[in-house]
Amino acid sequence: MSLTTFSPALLLLFVWALLWIMMDIHFRDLTKVQRWLVPLAILALAVFNHVLRERMGSEYISHAMWLTMHLPFFLLFLYITKCSVIKMAFMILSAFTFTAPTIVASNVIMRHFGSSRWMLLVSNLISYALILLLVQFVFRRGFNYLIKYGDDRLFLQFSVVPFLYYLYVFSALGVDFSSLIDSGGWLVRYFPSLEVFVFYFLLLSVYRNLSEKHEIEAEQAALTQRLASSEERIAMLNESEVQTAVYQHDMRHHLNAIDSFLAAGKPQQAEEYIRKVRSDIERITPKRYCDNELVNLLCSSFAGKAQRMGVRLEVDAKLPRELSVSDTELCAVLSNALENALRAVADRSETDRWVTLYCGVRLGKLLIEVQNPCAEGLVLRGGLPVSDRAGHGYGCRSIQTIAERRGGLCEFRARGGIFSMQLVLPVKAAANTKN
Repeated sequence: MSLTTFSPALLLLFVWALLWIMMDIHFRDLTKVQRWLVPLAILALAVFNHVLRERMGSEYISHAMWLTMHLPFFLLFLYITKCSVIKMAFMILSAFTFTAPTIVASNVIMRHFGSSRWMLLVSNLISYALILLLVQFVFRRGFNYLIKYGDDRLFLQFSVVPFLYYLYVFSALGVDFSSLIDSGGWLVRYFPSLEVFVFYFLLLSVYRNLSEKHEIEAEQAALTQRLASSEERIAMLNESEVQTAVYQHDMRHHLNAIDSFLAAGKPQQAEEYIRKVRSDIERITPKRYCDNELVNLLCSSFAGKAQRMGVRLEVDAKLPRELSVSDTELCAVLSNALENALRAVADRSETDRWVTLYCGVRLGKLLIEVQNPCAEGLVLRGGLPVSDRAGHGYGCRSIQTIAERRGGLCEFRARGGIFSMQLVLPVKAAANTKN
């Protein structure tokens, strides 16, 4: 078996583009140092491998590829993405697997047309383009889900198949398949590659479906929370309406009492009585946080829940009546964020049982921030907090998915004993807001 292609430099550039798509890396997300270091490193590797092949031959390059290409790419992309070692090893093995069609095409060209460099170049360019299109439109989303939501143990299990294929390819480098020219020979040489490709189709499809199922479950939970909030709000309004009617009926008595205090020359008692009546009226009057009714419903519901849990919930909401963000998405974000925050502080000391919520629109962006105290050792993996509680952990993923779907940004941070969720979404909102 041969790993010969037109040029190791061209193959190296292809693998770089392949990993760039698989791992959903964007040049704008790189630091200033990375923006000039990465292209220089890729160029240096390409030149080095090209010169090495010209001087040592293609057979030497095939045996040393793990050292001259795979290991440098592993270290380079590990530095760029900051992902775990196990995930990066899986991605390198996957990229190697996706070079198989080009190697097969090159071997076929060499068998039928000899060592025609122009034929090798054309076949390589066509196969590279087709594979990149396949990864972009078929595999990219599955790899993105896998990298973001899969843990290291899962990746370790998934790496078994591409690792065995990797061993198969390098162990077969010295095997002469030239006598295997019939259909059985082709089956022996290339069937393992076909099997691995089928594995990736099934793996990414199943994992994507599971992730979408989790998102649907999270949105259903948010809708359930919204319904519960609405029911609680209606109950509060009904109770408020009854109490308001009672106060309206008793208003004549209150005025008579105040008049009696004033007539008796007791203005202080009259002022105290007025403050008591005002306090009672404010207590039964539903609190409005902003002009947006959905946010009022959710904040009222969670304020009641926080009060029952002994948690201080501070809300600073400045949202207009209408937002271009759907009610379902807004409900999912606020419900998941507040639910997670209340749960996180429920067992903490009284001084640490607090949660703050800010939401407003600035410069065409919806800004939402939820903060609460957290343990110093809180672990973030892949930008998401790690939860070891059964049935939990999907709320933050749901928020992150909504941000990505709407072209926004979402960040979870744990610094100085404070956990914060910050979300920015592009919106079109009415100009009038209630502060």
